[in-house]
Amino acid sequence: MTKTSFIEKVLDILNESDASILGAELVGSDNTNVSSYIEKLFPAAWRRAVKLFPRSWFITKSFSDQPKEVDAPDGTGYVLLPTDFLSLSSFKMKGWKQNCLTAFEETPAINKKQSNEYLRGTVQRPVCVFRYISYQNTLRQALYYYSLPRTADATTHIVETALYIPNVTEMGANIEINYQGIEPLAYLCAATVLSSFEKDSAAKVLESKILEMM
Repeated sequence: MTKTSFIEKVLDILNESDASILGAELVGSDNTNVSSYIEKLFPAAWRRAVKLFPRSWFITKSFSDQPKEVDAPDGTGYVLLPTDFLSLSSFKMKGWKQNCLTAFEETPAINKKQSNEYLRGTVQRPVCVFRYISYQNTLRQALYYYSLPRTADATTHIVETALYIPNVTEMGANIEINYQGIEPLAYLCAATVLSSFEKDSAAKVLESKILEMM
């Protein structure tokens, strides 16, 4: 859906839910100003949507071509994550029996467990961990994996699947989401606008409708 059509949809939802949002409470009290608020708050709504909506609604991107580091004798390694990374969709190394659909944030307890070859993940139940590293003098996020057999051959560490949902920092010309997610995202965007004006009751009504759509 185009940016213009999406904003119009959000405006319709706001009109139906709380007409006063289009009144004197907004500077200028016209749709142009309301549209600017929708556009400004869209990234926040997007981040909420990624946490709430089914993963299948989002258009994913591959990060299989990102730089990686392999410790073949330890059966571990990492893949650098793109700078627009927001959420992991699916990751699989060749030899794993299943994909990793989630990853843990790094903690001392997780690191201790994954450094133990008897306790760490296996090819049957692979484990991935998010960790920040210094890469070319820049702090970057990387996805560590701990679940391949020990070997001397680093070429066996092959990324089969590496998909992620990108972050959105501004509303583009088109809304990059599956058609099933357009309506819920528009409601979530409208709810975010209402919340920003402390109209929490109206926002909660819209959020309850979102749950009915999922």
